[in-house]
Amino acid sequence: MKHPLAVLAAALAVYFCSVGGSEAAVNLEWRPAAQVVHAGNAVNLGLYLVPDIADWPVSAMDVIVIHNTTHLEFQSLSAAGAPYNWLSSGFPNDPDNINKNRYDGDMLYQALAQLGSSNSAIVPLSGLLVTTFQFTARTVVNETAVNIAPTFGSSAKTAVYEGGTPNSDVTGTLGTARVMIVPLGVQIVLTAADARSLADGAQVGVVGPVVSRRFQSYFYIQDGSRASGIRVNCATAPPAEGSIPMVSGTLSIIDGERVIDGAVVGTSTLASVPRPLGMNLSSLRNGLSPQGLLITLVGRASSTPGTSSFVMNDGSINSVTVELHGFGAPDDAAFVAATGVLGADSNGPVLRVNKPADVRVLQG
Repeated sequence: MKHPLAVLAAALAVYFCSVGGSEAAVNLEWRPAAQVVHAGNAVNLGLYLVPDIADWPVSAMDVIVIHNTTHLEFQSLSAAGAPYNWLSSGFPNDPDNINKNRYDGDMLYQALAQLGSSNSAIVPLSGLLVTTFQFTARTVVNETAVNIAPTFGSSAKTAVYEGGTPNSDVTGTLGTARVMIVPLGVQIVLTAADARSLADGAQVGVVGPVVSRRFQSYFYIQDGSRASGIRVNCATAPPAEGSIPMVSGTLSIIDGERVIDGAVVGTSTLASVPRPLGMNLSSLRNGLSPQGLLITLVGRASSTPGTSSFVMNDGSINSVTVELHGFGAPDDAAFVAATGVLGADSNGPVLRVNKPADVRVLQG
């Protein structure tokens, strides 16, 4: 037996102009995909359609939403900011009784497009905001998820139907939103620069900066603008480079380095590592501090081959220790370019490098 929405989508589809190819998919995602919020505050998750091909028409959709009611309490839907006026948008009666109580952690959201091809829901590559799910954060937790489930019960399924071909299910990937809920005393920031500005001992929660480099028990995050970065000490495996994690911990200075210490780290969303900044050794000690940033330095190595560090000098009065993680030093007197994150120890600035490819010998 066909799902009722599929039958309705087929009826609506005759009003839509045909588009090229049914092989493309329309993905469902949450924006923001991750956030840090205080217990008791609102959590707003925009549901977006994101197509593989630009300007894709959509006639209807069913979206099964699952969340943990201990952590998040559903409040309502909001059409604020949504550019398209759906014919119907809400929680219909369904044969699996998902919506008998839509505050119990599972719900079936349904949207139907306006009739007529000139009024179709056209989805640009940048995505189309469908509606915003509004929750309240209830209890402190390192991480909780709001999932889009593929199926529920005996017949309900998440599906997106295109407007060009009758009964054409073009559902792509299904997104997950993750939320870290922190106590009221935690200061929530969106940048590494704001985190660094807080006083020692401050509790901070941050999501937004990108992981530039990871090491055994710590990692570095930096703003996409490359304006600021900071080290994060954690007891669990560090997140992947090029991801955006949720982080909560205590601001501290350890060996002269600004650190988020004792951090709890939530699941990351995907991003990309910012390009390193090229600098000379004098700039490490003069002007604005590049501590916490991914940088490239060029100079002459003073080293013992096979050891885990060497000293670099660029001909000025300044030098820096290059700390190597998992591989040995280049030949003594080699002229090298080294890319890593600028940290510190009790002796001063330290460039921390975790990849052999990040130490390039330019000449012997």
